[in-house]
Amino acid sequence: MDTTIHFSSNHPYDHKLAAFKYYINGMITMPLTEQAVKQEWNKIVIMAHNNGFPEQIVHKLRNKLTTKRDQTSQMQLMQQHNKKWTTFTYYGLAV
Repeated sequence: MDTTIHFSSNHPYDHKLAAFKYYINGMITMPLTEQAVKQEWNKIVIMAHNNGFPEQIVHKLRNKLTTKRDQTSQMQLMQQHNKKWTTFTYYGLAV
């Protein structure tokens, strides 16, 4: 799990971040305890360091993914709250 595309490689930037997006997204979406989240985050930061990534990049990525998740949750709550129901009376086929 500790090996990703190195930051100094000639790959596209999005490809370099793909593994970190995957790991961070898993960390923020899974029902983990606070201690487990801290442990997972430490592993991600160490992996970034070992593969030449500046630490600020993974911090920004975590903030971005967390904000996106929170906004999506708020939108879903608003959509559920704004639902309106109505009833229609069915009279059958006109003969």
